[in-house]
Amino acid sequence: MTGIKPPPGFEKSLLDIETIPAGRRFGRIYASAFPDPLGYGKTPSRFSDPRRRDPARRFGVVYLGDTLKVCFLEAVLRDRRDGLVGDLPIEEKEIYARRYSEIETIADLRLVDLRADHAIRMGVPTDVAKSSRQTLARAWSLAFHEHRSVPDGIIYPSRLNGHTNLAIFDRAISKLSAVRVVPLIGAPSLATVINDLRVSLVDII
Repeated sequence: MTGIKPPPGFEKSLLDIETIPAGRRFGRIYASAFPDPLGYGKTPSRFSDPRRRDPARRFGVVYLGDTLKVCFLEAVLRDRRDGLVGDLPIEEKEIYARRYSEIETIADLRLVDLRADHAIRMGVPTDVAKSSRQTLARAWSLAFHEHRSVPDGIIYPSRLNGHTNLAIFDRAISKLSAVRVVPLIGAPSLATVINDLRVSLVDII
């Protein structure tokens, strides 16, 4: 099913929905230049709205991770290690230019579940959750957003380490609250994450 986009009538199909109850906490790494830990733009991203010609109707997306490690992988490291062995040097200023926020759900979130065999059950190509083909992922994200069940977003496995990520549509951001914000360099367990991923921080002048 690689490359297949949502078929006609998908908005009436049955979605596998996971409900995340109020009181759950997730993490988010974001640029310190932006003051709002739940702020978002509409620039291209994995599950962003692909409708480039109609900016007024386009939705925004806030990404969260269930561990600091997956947040670091998705927001900082990404594919930079591909083909490289040994320690990966990253400039310290990249770390100091980011914050880490703990985000709590303050109401139940209803999310399209792309983990395990849920995508297959819904007829969603596995590439949507597990590959770097963002054009395909955006097409399906739009289909989920416009579905008659009106989900709050998507829950999916990181293609980088399999940990759980959330992509929350902007209409559901009111169900989230930032309960703690710290500089990324001061995030609990950051040193462990950096050691596990064989990253070395360097000061380049």
